[in-house]
Amino acid sequence: DSKTFYILWLPKNAMTGEPPPIIATIHGHASWAFDEFYLWHKEAAERGYGVLAIQWWLGEGERYQDYLMPHEIYRIIDQVLEREGVGAESVLFHGFSRGSANCYAVTALDRTKGRGYFTLTVANAGKPSAGFPPNAEIEDGVFGPKPFGGTHWVTFAGGKDPNPDRDGIEGMREAASWIRRYGGIVDLAIEDKNADHGGFHKDPKNMRAALDIFQKRLESAHN
Repeated sequence: DSKTFYILWLPKNAMTGEPPPIIATIHGHASWAFDEFYLWHKEAAERGYGVLAIQWWLGEGERYQDYLMPHEIYRIIDQVLEREGVGAESVLFHGFSRGSANCYAVTALDRTKGRGYFTLTVANAGKPSAGFPPNAEIEDGVFGPKPFGGTHWVTFAGGKDPNPDRDGIEGMREAASWIRRYGGIVDLAIEDKNADHGGFHKDPKNMRAALDIFQKRLESAHN
């Protein structure tokens, strides 16, 4: 689209067999795809997963117009995964902070209008903002009465998050209730009382707990 870029990394054996499961990830505010790639790479490599990190901030500004909209994020995901031959229910989709606040609409697109790539969404420290137009569309029924029907989720919140009602434990409990209201299943709600805003990646046990759920979802979907 001549506005941004993505990073795609695949394990060495990906060229000789079936496409690997993919972790597709969007960063937080004023950040870079390189950050999310770096944070996911070690765990992904150990498990044989690929990483698709999308640069969805356009490099300046903090308005929502200074970021890709959910349909633009999903278009990139769709184009890359279709090209790589990745099938349905083979992707963990992750959003951190502002990325988490956008992951709800991206997941609704995948479930209702897309190819059903996501077998798990990880909402990491960011509840759905009621004032964000794509989330308002979810509440207004644009994606149907149950846009999260059949979707599976992991939420993360840190007990030391500086914005507890938005990104911390209270905010993510609200997010989990919102997900369930529209038909989603929260498989795991991680509440790390000692963690700050970036605590999901800072403590490997949090990442591994989410990846264990992803592995179970892959086995359920493909066996």
